[in-house]
Formats: sequence, C-alpha cells, structure tokens
Amino acid sequence: NPIFKGLDESHGFFTSKSFLPKVADGSKPGLCACKASQALPQLHGNVIVLGAGDTAFDCATSALRCGAKKVFVVFRKGSSGIRAVPEEVELAREEGCEFIPYMSPQKVIVKDGRIAAMEFCRTEQDEDGNWVEDDEQTTKLKANFVISAFGSGLYQTDVLEAIKPVELDSWHLPKVDSKTQQTSLPNVFCGGDLAGNADTTVESVNDGKTAAWHMHCYLQ
Repeated sequence: NPIFKGLDESHGFFTSKSFLPKVADGSKPGLCACKASQALPQLHGNVIVLGAGDTAFDCATSALRCGAKKVFVVFRKGSSGIRAVPEEVELAREEGCEFIPYMSPQKVIVKDGRIAAMEFCRTEQDEDGNWVEDDEQTTKLKANFVISAFGSGLYQTDVLEAIKPVELDSWHLPKVDSKTQQTSLPNVFCGGDLAGNADTTVESVNDGKTAAWHMHCYLQ
C-alpha cells in the first residue's frame, strides 16, 4: 500500500510477514539449529493491526505478548466479514483487543521519525453490494506501532505496466466478473487474492476452476 511507502520497523511499522517470524524466533528458541534465537519484538503503547483474517488476529494477540498496552484490530468490512476462525477471534476478544470495522486506512501520521497515529475513512456498501470509501467520514487513531496484515493492492509499476489495459478498482485490483473471473479485457481472467473476492485458499482454487471453464468457453 503506498501509504506505507518508506516506513519500516524503525518507524514502528511491521507487516505480518516481518512481525510473526520475529515472534516465532523469540518464542521458540533452540528449535532451529541454523540460527541463534532472537528476542521478541519490543512493543509498547497502542498497536493498530490492519486486517480481519487468521493472520491479523495472530498478530493482535502476539502484539499483547510483546508489550502492547492496547491493540486495535481495524478492518474494511463489517464484523460478519471477519475471515478468521471463531477461536482466534474469541481469544483476541477475551484478551482485550478492540475491533473496529468499516474503516479503510488513508494516511500514516509520523512525528519525529515515529508513527504517531493513523487516519481512516468510513467504508460502506453501495446498492450493487460493492464496498466503497466515504472520504467525508474520517477518523484518527493514536498509535505507536502499525502491523499490516491485510491483502495488498497491486502497486508494482512493472506489473501495472504489463496489465495496463486491465481496468482496476479503488483497491488497485483488477475488476473481475465474479461469475466468470473475466476482467475488462475479454481474453484476460483473474482469480484468488488478486481478484479481491476470495477469502480462503479453497475459494481461490475454485476461482481457478471457474476461470478455466470460462476460458474454454471463450476459446470455442
């Protein structure tokens, strides 16, 4: 996501891919003989976790064990759209994590080289069921750390150039017909995470099957 460009751990920013391995290294010393065990990440104050899947809730409960005083789990859709298994969600709730739905990140506020807060806008569904952002409804959350654990948009310039004729949505993902997996270009099909509709591996695999059938139909 471009709002995180230039941010790293020195500013208080982690991705789930950088945070959870550090937690594992610090939690399970000696399991891997190829490297020395590491200390747990040292967190404090408020931590914002972005996402609503199993990985996001793993990050949230791990953040508490790393020293966070308060953890906010922020996600774009409603609570019914939480993709994590109920046990993970309940554990986070029991441990005091606060859930904030219908919010999309817009800006990271940095002061003196450290993350100080994040700005969000409200999300809602339009009449066609598509999720849209309302830039007129914004809110700020104070934070000392941010952990990004949601699906990423497509921002690599070389990839964007390669698929340039394909129309993208507001999340910077290809617009896809959910019934056929067809993009705005009739001979280009898309599925899984990149299509933005599948929440699980099983659904992503099914996207591939659906796309394959409609590719076959298109070529006839």
